[in-house]
Amino acid sequence: MNDVNRKWIDFEPDIIPEQYEGRALEAQRSREFLDADAAKMAYLRARQRLLDVNRWARHIEGITATFQLTDQDGGLMEGMAQKGQMIRIDIPGPGTSAGDGYDWAVIEDMEEGSTEKLDFLAFRVRPAENPSAGNPSGKEGKIAHFFSSGSSGTFVLYREKNQVTCTVYDRNLKPNTEIKGNLTDRVRNSFVGTTAAMGMSGIQWQKLADSVLEVV
Repeated sequence: MNDVNRKWIDFEPDIIPEQYEGRALEAQRSREFLDADAAKMAYLRARQRLLDVNRWARHIEGITATFQLTDQDGGLMEGMAQKGQMIRIDIPGPGTSAGDGYDWAVIEDMEEGSTEKLDFLAFRVRPAENPSAGNPSGKEGKIAHFFSSGSSGTFVLYREKNQVTCTVYDRNLKPNTEIKGNLTDRVRNSFVGTTAAMGMSGIQWQKLADSVLEVV
């Protein structure tokens, strides 16, 4: 999962950022089917599971975090993930005061396309401010996540002919330790962010990629 120069699949959309600092992690799962029609049906089922962010923790054995879609004000939302929505992340242990006990990310971009030979879905998430209405930390522009604002995670689901692949690309992973005036948050983010960047994030995303394709 640490070889960032490896091209995991033949199709890698431009939505995946370049790696320029910090660490990079990747996780992947592929399955082949008897024919393209079977693969298309499998892709659609996998697509639904990947976009059902609120239920990731229910489907992924051993995952340690829970995920909840919200609107841009922090209001809880159901349904499939969409560009512009926030993701509220609850990981074991104490959270930060900046995030009201949670880590926050935004779905900043999403792409989807389909041809006779190819179907794909890709979306990128990035650490974000606490969106909760009236929260001073959000107004001050503080990133409420254990990774810094330059870090990202890109989720790619891809079907070519009779093969379906799910890949997660973490790029530019650095702990978020630039929170001024809050030593507790800095220490917590340093520990969690370093642990995640050293491999825990890749383990979690491998479980997700496995789970996405288990239903097919």
